[in-house]
Amino acid sequence: MFESFGFLDRGWDVRILESQSLRSVFLWLLPLTFVLGADTAVTAYQVFHLHHLNWSIVMNLPVITLFAFRYARIVYLRLGS
Repeated sequence: MFESFGFLDRGWDVRILESQSLRSVFLWLLPLTFVLGADTAVTAYQVFHLHHLNWSIVMNLPVITLFAFRYARIVYLRLGS
């Protein structure tokens, strides 16, 4: 009767890997890191050279960082075990 609670209490990495393979998670991680680096470079250029800050790019950085960190953690944990 209580087996469904164990099914619902799975980790977020298990739920992601149910719908995607580890290869697809890694392939999503590659463009995420590129976009994160490009956004960081554009923001740094705007701040240091143009003395202007585009807040829409700054607000995207934590979201992209969160996704990239979570996907990198999934890949690291699955390859390490």
